[in-house]
Amino acid sequence: MRTTVPVVQGAAKALRFFDRIAPWYDRINVRIYQRQWLKRVRAEIHGLRILDVGVGTGFTTGHLTASVGIDLSREMLKRARYQGHLIRADVMHPPFRPGVFDTIIFAGSFYYLPSPEAGATITANLLRPGGRVIILSPATRLLALFVRVYGPEEYRQFMEGAGLRPVRYERLNWAACLVIAERPTS
Repeated sequence: MRTTVPVVQGAAKALRFFDRIAPWYDRINVRIYQRQWLKRVRAEIHGLRILDVGVGTGFTTGHLTASVGIDLSREMLKRARYQGHLIRADVMHPPFRPGVFDTIIFAGSFYYLPSPEAGATITANLLRPGGRVIILSPATRLLALFVRVYGPEEYRQFMEGAGLRPVRYERLNWAACLVIAERPTS
């Protein structure tokens, strides 16, 4: 059972937080989001229809012309350099038809969802059969003061509960992990 309540918890706090840091976000990202993590996330993307949840300024998928980036923060979207489509939207209330995406990416955003179980279910619904979800998240409890930190077993439960097949949980270093799950084809 969790006893730590993260500083940035809930959509309203996350929105205020990201609106405030938007002017400095790219400089912060360069320091936190290691290049090898970016390469790993990008290597796992497949298909043409990509959804980047919590797109921020487009750091992860801004180069993909067929991608869609969503974010709650107007300030982030104003600063985004993006070749695909940008939409101010909440993944918990997606403005998309079911089964339209080949890959859904949460690069530093899954842990802000109000319910990881509901978020995983919504994600599964948005994926085409054979589609995958890619999550880049914190992996150390040292960060639990700031954001929610989930372990491998919790991710497995979220994904399986949503009808997704866990593919891999990989520690990238002491601080981060990469989680991959797929929607079964049948």
